[in-house]
Amino acid sequence: MRTSDHQILDSAFVLDGTGCESRFFERMDSMYEGARAAASSTVHIHVHAATATELIEAVTDWHRWGHFHRSLNYAHWNLEGPVEPTGIFLPAQGMLFRYRASEARLDVYAEPGRARRADELVFHAARNLALWRRGVRLTSMLHASAVMVKDAAWLFLGNKGAGKSTLFIDSVLRHGATPLANDRVLLDLNDGRTVWSWPSYLSYCEGTILDYPELRDVFDAALDGTPPPDARLYRRSYTQSHKRIVPPFHFHEVLGRRYARSAPIAGVVCARLEAGHAAGLTLLAKRRTSSLAASELADAVFGASDPDFPAWHGTRAPAGAEPLSGALAWLRDADVPLLEVVLDPILGKPGLRQLFVD
Repeated sequence: MRTSDHQILDSAFVLDGTGCESRFFERMDSMYEGARAAASSTVHIHVHAATATELIEAVTDWHRWGHFHRSLNYAHWNLEGPVEPTGIFLPAQGMLFRYRASEARLDVYAEPGRARRADELVFHAARNLALWRRGVRLTSMLHASAVMVKDAAWLFLGNKGAGKSTLFIDSVLRHGATPLANDRVLLDLNDGRTVWSWPSYLSYCEGTILDYPELRDVFDAALDGTPPPDARLYRRSYTQSHKRIVPPFHFHEVLGRRYARSAPIAGVVCARLEAGHAAGLTLLAKRRTSSLAASELADAVFGASDPDFPAWHGTRAPAGAEPLSGALAWLRDADVPLLEVVLDPILGKPGLRQLFVD
C-alpha cells in the first residue's frame, strides 16, 4: 500500500489504498511553484477495490439522486448518482464515495479496471472537500483568471464570456506573464493583499485554441493515446457550445510554464469583448478598487453554496462574512488600480502589455 501527501488550498490530504494511483495529484502538484498556504486541516483518503456487485449492493436503499459535480459547459462533468447524507454512488464510473466529517476521512470504493478515471475523480472529490473545508482565511472566491506581472497579480474579472480566458492566455503566451489562475482566485483575509490560485481546468473555445499554436499543442497532448477521428478538428468558433477542457498540468508539461501559487494583487481588469471594435482596445476608465460598488462585483462572486461543487458529503459552507460583502470590503481595502476596457478578441490583444505598464 502506497501513501502520498498532497495539498489543495489550506487542506492537506493523505492518500492511500490500492484502488487508484496518486499520479493525477502529483501532476497537479507539479504545475505550481511557490509556498503552500499553511494547512488548517487534514483529510485522509482511503481507496478500496470493490466489485460492481458490491458497489450496487451498498446502495440498494439509496433512493435520492444528487450531483457529484455539475458543469454548465461540459455535459461529461455532470456526474450524478444515488446519494445518502454522507455519500454518493457514480454507477457509470464504478465508484462509491463516503465522507465522514467527524473523522475527516473519505473512503472511496472503485471497481478494478477503471483506475485512470478513478485517479481524476478522487482528485475532484478532494478539491470539492478543500473548497468546503477551507478556513476563514480563504472564504472569499472571485470568478477571475489571473496572471503575475513583475511578481504581482493582475485579475481579469467577470462572468462567463467576459474574455477572462482570452486575456489570460494572451498575457502569458504573448506578453511574458506568469500564469496564476485559470478561472478562480481566493482572497487571503490574513494580509488583505494576497490572492491564491484555485486548481481549475483550462477551458477554451475552439477558435481561441486555433489562435494560439502553443495552446493547440496543449489540447492535442491532452487527447492522449488514440483519439476519435475528429478530436483534432477544431472549428473557428468562439461560442460556449464549442469549448474544450483539459487539466491545467498539461500547460506545464507541454510548454514548461509553471503556475504561481499566490501573489500580492497589483490590479483588476474588467473587460468586455466586442467583436469588430474598431480601436482594437479602448480603456474606458481607470480608477481604484476603493470605488467599487456591490452591483459591479455581484456577478463575479461565488456564493457560500457553489452549484458546481455541491455538498454531497454533508459539510457546511465555510464560516465568515457573506461572500459579496467580504470580497467587496477586501478589494476596497486593497485600493489597487481598476481598469475598465472594451476590446476586439483579435485586434485588441497587442494593447494588453501597455495596460500593465501604464
